[in-house]
Amino acid sequence: MTFLRQCCDWIDRFNFWGACIAAASCALLSLILLVEVVGASVLAWSQPWAVEYASYLCAFVLLSGSGYALRHGAHIRVAVVLAHLPSGLARALDVLCTLCALYISGLLTVGLIELTWRSHVRQTVSYFVMQTPMWIPQAMVALGAFMLSLALLARLLRLFIQDAPDLADEREIGQGAAE
Repeated sequence: MTFLRQCCDWIDRFNFWGACIAAASCALLSLILLVEVVGASVLAWSQPWAVEYASYLCAFVLLSGSGYALRHGAHIRVAVVLAHLPSGLARALDVLCTLCALYISGLLTVGLIELTWRSHVRQTVSYFVMQTPMWIPQAMVALGAFMLSLALLARLLRLFIQDAPDLADEREIGQGAAE
């Protein structure tokens, strides 16, 4: 049990750093969009790279912060059903849903890794002016999907060892828990 808890803690730390990078990327995304809006509307000067890199950052931010959000109960979910079921059935349903989410997230991760590898081997570049090698932003998005998969694995392990699957479960209702 201690080893599994240590693995879950390691995954939590990894996802914490992913969330920090996602926050910095979000700030950079805001700056890019601000430069583009001001440049285009005030100076009639559009940045050819702004749309391209904003798109890559948006995809990365969405996935790289998801594992951290999952651990902290910040994902939208319907807890009303679980609250009205007997605890054993609620836990079994939670395990089943987590397994399904892990499967889907795993498929996404593997697919993105394969896409990244193919883009690298084929030397695929974006069709935008900057001609960015596509494997670079694809690798960032694949990393975010991998982080989400790890967070779902940690959630599943916590359910099996009878720990609270997310930190929101350890708080009282009304104290910031996502309901």
